[in-house]
Amino acid sequence: MNKIWFLPLILLIMLAGCTPRRFSLLPRASLLILSHHLEKGVGEDTVQITGVARNNSAAELQYAEVIGKFYDKAGTLLHSGVDSTINLSPGQTWEFTISVGVHPALNILSYYLKKDSSGARIIGEAENNGDVMLSFAEITGTFYCTAGELASGTATTLRLGVGEIWEFTIFYPRSNYEIVSSVRAEVNEDELDCEPIEGVDDTTVQVGALRGSTVMP
Repeated sequence: MNKIWFLPLILLIMLAGCTPRRFSLLPRASLLILSHHLEKGVGEDTVQITGVARNNSAAELQYAEVIGKFYDKAGTLLHSGVDSTINLSPGQTWEFTISVGVHPALNILSYYLKKDSSGARIIGEAENNGDVMLSFAEITGTFYCTAGELASGTATTLRLGVGEIWEFTIFYPRSNYEIVSSVRAEVNEDELDCEPIEGVDDTTVQVGALRGSTVMP
């Protein structure tokens, strides 16, 4: 009698061991982009991407987003944007629109003071974390000693793409650099210029974040 119950138990253990670790009976969230195209002249100096996407799974999409990128003729990324929706049922289509936001921004990631035989300087990294290419950007560096501010300098760059990292260097403008003890770097917000919208020539779209749930029968 014990052997009768023991054999089904072994069979269950074997089946469990053969089940792939990533196997799941729950439907996966999926969004399919059916079409998209670039529209110019929608408003004053405005371009946008319009398209259609479909919930291509058996899961309800509680949240879905599409990321659009805008390029010039040379293939340089000029702008980027996102459109999103909620509660998209299985098989349901969604008409999305991604407009150029044109929000120039520059974020200083890190910086430090370096002193050697050639002088003192601020070395750091900054990222274009806006949605538009920066045609011009400027960072100011301030050098200090224990008594206070000593001098300031600037670093500039041209055509910094969306998400691109800029490695900047700001040199101390005086000869007595030995007394420099600390530094500070900050973005000059008034010196951020962006690329014109008219330069957009091509676009791409891709699926961004998805959050789905099983639809019960």
